[in-house]
Amino acid sequence: MTTNAELPVVSETSIAPSTSDRVRPEVVAEFRKHTASVLTGVFAASAFDQVALVPVAAAVDRTGRFAANFADRGVRSGTSGLLALWGDPVDRKAEAQWLKQRHRDVHGRGKGAYQDVRYSALNPKTWIWIGVSGMFVPLNTFTYCTGVVMRPEEKEAAYQMMRETFAELELASQSGKLPPDLASATAYYDAMVEQELRSNPFLVEEFAKLTRLPLPTLGISPLARNVLVPLWLLIRPFVGHLIQVCSTQAMHPGVRRLVGYEPKRRHDIEFAVYVRVLQIAWKILPDRLLLAPLAYNRLQYEKLVRAHRKYALDTFAAPPLGSGCPI
Repeated sequence: MTTNAELPVVSETSIAPSTSDRVRPEVVAEFRKHTASVLTGVFAASAFDQVALVPVAAAVDRTGRFAANFADRGVRSGTSGLLALWGDPVDRKAEAQWLKQRHRDVHGRGKGAYQDVRYSALNPKTWIWIGVSGMFVPLNTFTYCTGVVMRPEEKEAAYQMMRETFAELELASQSGKLPPDLASATAYYDAMVEQELRSNPFLVEEFAKLTRLPLPTLGISPLARNVLVPLWLLIRPFVGHLIQVCSTQAMHPGVRRLVGYEPKRRHDIEFAVYVRVLQIAWKILPDRLLLAPLAYNRLQYEKLVRAHRKYALDTFAAPPLGSGCPI
């Protein structure tokens, strides 16, 4: 996918990357952490490419999830994505089955500007577009957040890790499968931008409304919410502007044109400052603050497993005769 800079890919749990000498394990490990980093929140609106596919816009507009509280919808999507990337195999499978089951109800005809548009969430064309879009969000933001540039082989290894963890989300039909490699995914994305995506009222209006982002209600008690609302109303114009500037920089140029927000020269300067701050934060923040709790605890578990395995015997076979006391 064509972007503003040569950018990397995505990754996940304990799947082994390529054994190629060109793949640096420490870089792929950093990429894996990036998929759960709170820093990626400033690029959240780069996922608006999903509603540039008109049936998706019709479906989301019809369900009213954005109208109720767009921030809550983002939280729900984020938590589901983290389960898909960082959950154990049993939980990943359960989450994938639950998502497919629930999305069976998402079908019908749009309303208002979309009254002539029929949609179905489990249409393979729609389903795979959402999946590939989600994979490209961390892919296109990794270097911005970390300062690390991945080699082509590392990008491919990272893509394969994510594709394997998302395998349970694929549909049964061949058309419901994710692209087999990064080159195919990139070609698919470019073709979608050129042939299928369209600007539409929902896409443009919701992107513009980011400076009026509501405070999330999920995970926040009513008392805490009442305390936070005045501060949120004060800072949300800047927060929304930050998300708009960062997200458009990470978007495919074709998608950027569709959202109706063309960055100016001053936005490029702003973005350079934001990127520098992100990269400093990546280097100095402890994982406990940098990562979503599920990912942080997963990494702690993996550290403990490695510590336990340090004390394992090389063999349980009896020692050779005459080698002394077996203990």
